[in-house]
Amino acid sequence: MLTQKAEWLEIVEVNPPLLPDMTHIRLNGSWDHVLVTDNPFRQIRVSPYAYAARITHDVPGVHPTVVTSTRDRNILAIESEVRGALGNGVESFLVVVGDMMPEVDHRANNNEIVEHLRALQAVMPAFEVGMTTRLRDWVFRRRVDLGAQFFVTGPVIDPDTVGPSMERLALRDDDPPVFMGLVPAFSPSWVSRVEKLGAVASGDRLKARIATAPKEQRRSLGWQIAKEAAARARDAGCSGIVLMGLKFSTLLDEAAVEWARED
Repeated sequence: MLTQKAEWLEIVEVNPPLLPDMTHIRLNGSWDHVLVTDNPFRQIRVSPYAYAARITHDVPGVHPTVVTSTRDRNILAIESEVRGALGNGVESFLVVVGDMMPEVDHRANNNEIVEHLRALQAVMPAFEVGMTTRLRDWVFRRRVDLGAQFFVTGPVIDPDTVGPSMERLALRDDDPPVFMGLVPAFSPSWVSRVEKLGAVASGDRLKARIATAPKEQRRSLGWQIAKEAAARARDAGCSGIVLMGLKFSTLLDEAAVEWARED
């Protein structure tokens, strides 16, 4: 589970398919840990709880963490989904507010959900509950005190922003694991788009590095930069990284190969 600090973990964010299929089988042998999203950007997909359950049954070497979005579910609906996932071998949940485009009327409270799920741990099979956090020490400390057992922060694009970002969390030795979200920088337009969606702003040096690279080399450069950011995250005290913003096919056909390549 992500709460164990035994080793550095490299996790990839995956979107469930629009309709049920067996593409998750292709995860076998590529990635050991996946973060399963919950209908991002209002696009209805297969339930992340059901998708994670299929992964645990069909690809036992892959460990899923389910994004538990509170944006439009009440506490009973969330607990029902969690109970069903637990019965299918899923043991890791990351509580997030979820995107608000447009604002919804029935948004649940993510703090309340974490408290509720932590209480549920006393009567259900072992599982873990994490949260996202802003890169501010007061936000992080409040969520540690709330009882979250691991954290995902970021995402970042620029390796030079990793150290200063982590310094703002003021990590202590006994804090829960923190995983840094990383988005590869494939082009100037992609960097701009990801920043508008909430990524940590990149510096001018990084942007110039991408803009001046020949277009046919930008893809490989993006992976190189992402690896540099991962190394900085490890040095800064993170327990691992989460590769974000990539298509499922990219994760399997390109990212797995590039990430294993020795630079």
